[in-house]
Amino acid sequence: MESARLKRRQVISVSLTVVVLSFSFLTLASSLGSSVFPLSTLSDDGSRFVIPAPLILGAVFHDNLTHLNQPTRMEIYDFVKNHPGMQFRGICCSLNLPIGVVQYHLGLLTQAGLLTIFRDGRYTRYFESKRFSETEMTVISLLRRETTGKILSILLEKQSISHRDLSLQLNISSQALTWQMNRLKKTGLIESFREGMKVDYGLKGEGAILVRQCIDLCLAQKL
Repeated sequence: MESARLKRRQVISVSLTVVVLSFSFLTLASSLGSSVFPLSTLSDDGSRFVIPAPLILGAVFHDNLTHLNQPTRMEIYDFVKNHPGMQFRGICCSLNLPIGVVQYHLGLLTQAGLLTIFRDGRYTRYFESKRFSETEMTVISLLRRETTGKILSILLEKQSISHRDLSLQLNISSQALTWQMNRLKKTGLIESFREGMKVDYGLKGEGAILVRQCIDLCLAQKL
């Protein structure tokens, strides 16, 4: 009887040891990017076996810490975090770092899921991941553009402004302003009012709230 109990304890002990060692191996392999034990593989019958997410959470967390365990990379990450929506060359110039160096570290930070890429026309902008919605990233990107940023700030300050007065205030031609306003209308943030030959512009109700929130957020994050 005592011998049977001893054997059961030994079996339990060995089983627990195997589980602990297996978990440690999976964590190490994932954090090192090892292909020794892929996250998904095919079994003998052709079905796919996937390692449960809870087993790799520790590895992912450790991997993120590893990505930030480098001075230049941490500097770039902190800069993007404090200056949301900065474009690639703006990061290079602000930090006085070579293009190749910034490109390399941004690539690693993006692959690690720490930064998000946002396409703004010909610009590539970077945001801290999971911090902003798609709409917020769009508005922040518009605010980062020199002319559209001024337009949105003016419209937020004034309930409405005429096409003529806005072009004078921005010191751009009427045709250039028309082009800018047509692009902004597509975002759904602004609306226009025509009375005869006169055209006035204003922010829509929700647009005004969103622009204000993004301006306040960017100021708080050292825009």
